[in-house]
Amino acid sequence: MINLRNIVLPLLLLLLLAALSVARGQQTVFGLFRNDINLGDKYYKDKDYLNALKLYMEAARRNPDVQLRVARCYYSLKEYTKAVSYYERYLQEKRSLPWSDTYFYAEVQAATGNYKTAIEYYQKHLANKKDDELAMRKVWRLSNIQYLYEDSAHITVRPLSLNTAYGELCAVPYRNRIVFMSNRKEAELVEKVNASMNAPFYKIYSARVLPGSGSKTGHQYDKATLFSKELASKLNAGPVAFYDKEQKMVFVASAHETGNGGRRSLQLFFAEWKNGAWTESTPFPYNSKYHSISDPTISEDGKVLYFSSDMGGGLGGRDLYKSTFVDDKWTQPENLGETVNTPYDEAFPFLHQNRTLYFASNGHPGMGGFDIFETAITADGYSEPRNAGYPINTSYDDFGMVVDSLDTHGYFSSNRRSGGYNDDLYEVEMDIQTYPVTIAGVVKMKEHAWSDSSALALLPHVRVYLIDKLRNTTVYESRTDSKGNFSVTVPYFSEYVIRVVTDDGKESFVVLEIPKHQRQVSAHEIVFVKDTF
Repeated sequence: MINLRNIVLPLLLLLLLAALSVARGQQTVFGLFRNDINLGDKYYKDKDYLNALKLYMEAARRNPDVQLRVARCYYSLKEYTKAVSYYERYLQEKRSLPWSDTYFYAEVQAATGNYKTAIEYYQKHLANKKDDELAMRKVWRLSNIQYLYEDSAHITVRPLSLNTAYGELCAVPYRNRIVFMSNRKEAELVEKVNASMNAPFYKIYSARVLPGSGSKTGHQYDKATLFSKELASKLNAGPVAFYDKEQKMVFVASAHETGNGGRRSLQLFFAEWKNGAWTESTPFPYNSKYHSISDPTISEDGKVLYFSSDMGGGLGGRDLYKSTFVDDKWTQPENLGETVNTPYDEAFPFLHQNRTLYFASNGHPGMGGFDIFETAITADGYSEPRNAGYPINTSYDDFGMVVDSLDTHGYFSSNRRSGGYNDDLYEVEMDIQTYPVTIAGVVKMKEHAWSDSSALALLPHVRVYLIDKLRNTTVYESRTDSKGNFSVTVPYFSEYVIRVVTDDGKESFVVLEIPKHQRQVSAHEIVFVKDTF
């Protein structure tokens, strides 16, 4: 007779062991899944977005919630189209984004030119943060994007023949050459790779501008070669800025020591041209292994230095700073403040004629991604930044603007061709007003504001002063002739007013509008109302 107990008990035991094994296996799989996410979060916090992305991509196959982390990584890697794709996958599953992601979703939509959707999500962000003035301004800018196309017929942009499938950026003129940075592949026995980008480290290159190549068809260049073996870094190097008749330079290189998380910060170093070679002289005294200092621009006399940094105490992200050389030492870096800096990133400053600062920002309202802006350096700070407009700016990342002394030719960088960190160099020709420019006109007066225009009287022999309103200084003085005619020489771009003073000491002011483009300068008729004197 068969004993059922002898059969059932072992069978139950086997089933129990199998269930425990499955449960343990499920716990192991879940544990591995959590480990991937936790390690990915650590990489993301350390700004190692590429390694974080690899782990998130694997985890996203098992949990749609992780797609948000994937989207954030692509945003940080400047892969805006892919970031939009993963945000949309998440939205298909969940129907709505966490509020903390609505702003970044608006950002990637703007960066891919989807302005209608970007406005919608900026407004959703504002529903929970009604006092976010920056988001309000971005909504206004995208709703009135046509204003950024006004000068497009007067600006020509061309890609440089030096561009490769890798990154080329931050070109600056140097003698009869240009100097730029690139992470292009070279024939080396041992190639060092930047793990955070899975590409070679950036090095400093130069290329000769070929004689006879001009602005109508774009400049042509000789083959690019390494700029200086003496300054070659084992890791990242560049950008650079020259001064003192191109006999000195300040450049960026990776720190010699590691800081937080084993990462190397970017630091500034100075060098001089001696005996036919560049020789490193001194490091910038405020370099740190705990934060980066990059993107230098310096005055010709070497007294004023601007740069970008993520050092503590800023407004958020990377900010622009200024340091001056006083009594043979650099002063403590000074944050440029809220007019220029935002809670996001400002970088790649360029000091032009000691009067204007060009820079790139993804915080100020623009066309999407990084846009190029300019701000006038005034007597009490900086003017409201002005967007350079299309075609210099696009919905992609545009940055690293440098221009010549006439404001007619320059270089900038952009990832508009391929996105991501595959930046390219572009040259730009601008048919805008050049300086100095002479403005001629006639000064007239009428008795009252409501008087008929036929009752205008000439104002002979009055003193005329041209005043730079931003810097509160008189830059030119003149006097009208017997028929009220005058001329003034406008030395540089700014905002101007004309002050007229009669022989009996009475005075009045009027704003002087200077044409933005060449070939538009005509005689000005300046009419004062007697009541205003």
